[in-house]
Amino acid sequence: MQTDRFARFGIFGGGVFFTVVGLANPFFTLYAAELGASTLAIGLLVTLRAVLPIVIAMPAGQLIDTVGPMRMLSLGSGCLLASLLCTVLAQGIPLLAISQVLLGVAIIVSASSLQVLVAKGARDKRNDAIKRYSMWMSGGGMVGPLIGGVIATLFEVPLDGYRAAFVASSVATGVFLAAVLYLARRYAHSPAEGGPAVREVLSARGVLDSYKRGIDLTSHRPVQFGLIGTFLIMYIQALYMSFLPLFLDQNGYATLMISTIISLKGLSGMLSRYLLGILMKRFTLEAILTVAGCIAAGCVVLTPLVVASAPAMVVVALILGGAVGVNLPVSIMIMVDAIGEAERGKLMGLRLLVNRFSQILGPLMFGGLGQAFGLGTAFLSGGALLLATVAGFTFHSRDLVRTGTWGTGSGKAPPGPTKQPPATRPGASS
Repeated sequence: MQTDRFARFGIFGGGVFFTVVGLANPFFTLYAAELGASTLAIGLLVTLRAVLPIVIAMPAGQLIDTVGPMRMLSLGSGCLLASLLCTVLAQGIPLLAISQVLLGVAIIVSASSLQVLVAKGARDKRNDAIKRYSMWMSGGGMVGPLIGGVIATLFEVPLDGYRAAFVASSVATGVFLAAVLYLARRYAHSPAEGGPAVREVLSARGVLDSYKRGIDLTSHRPVQFGLIGTFLIMYIQALYMSFLPLFLDQNGYATLMISTIISLKGLSGMLSRYLLGILMKRFTLEAILTVAGCIAAGCVVLTPLVVASAPAMVVVALILGGAVGVNLPVSIMIMVDAIGEAERGKLMGLRLLVNRFSQILGPLMFGGLGQAFGLGTAFLSGGALLLATVAGFTFHSRDLVRTGTWGTGSGKAPPGPTKQPPATRPGASS
């Protein structure tokens, strides 16, 4: 059956794609610093990764619904290859800036396409595919940095080592792109009846309509909850992945140790999927998402307090990886339960649009604070702010449940509950 076959490819493709991104991404800030970029400039460069996706997120989701996820995955993979080549050839800020813009496009288009591939079928089968996709994605986040760290340590000059990691990523992306192009010709996509043509989607009016249709999805309370929860987690993820390597480097950690810590974070995210099945039998998805946000925010606060001890730093990275690892599948499950299959592309585009906003705020705030007061202060203040935000969000969600307004919105009510069978224990709150 085509749906099952391409869902399996979406799971496998997520692992490959995020292995490639993980191989190169952690070393970008170190690479930029070697090329002479300041902490503030690095923050601005990383922010560029999220700027263009804000403009194209919803049209990209609409195009996935129109032309199919495999064709859009081809486009995203091509942008990733172009981004990596720009990074390899960079001698200063201009090409680095272009590479980050292209990387942002690649991630939002490819991630949306992969998530649409796996978010098909009946509820139980779909949730299982989402969990396996998230596991492979975390596996890529574990293996990629480790491979990149090994490659970088083979060279005496750090700049040469980082560049070699980007070259390896480029080669792997080229192979992946060839496989996607081959399979895309065999994917039969049936656009939603009455949906817009490609030309209409890409017109100025079509772009505005795609944002309007995407924003209309937020009338569902589960979509609101999933978006807010994933915004907070991805905010943490963006600043942690962008500035943790630089912070560890400033505190005397070797390149291989830095890549090992980042890889262990990915390993924890992958293993957390095994725990997720147990949690889903005992708690609501909303409660799991909220607690994961609190734990992740606490880890950001702890980072500058434990950085002097490598074992303690490893423990914090493992806990953070587990919290982030739980967030991705749970936030997707909460939202797809409320939205029909024909609109999944728009939903994933909306989700990644919110993520891009978080990836603008995180690096900008951290880059400015890091430049002015040091990265230790940035981690402390940013983590404390996030912890307060998550706590406030938790009380708000409890009010929604207590007053009976959860699960309804200004539009249609969601088609089913987001609590997983069997029933939760009495007293479990969301």
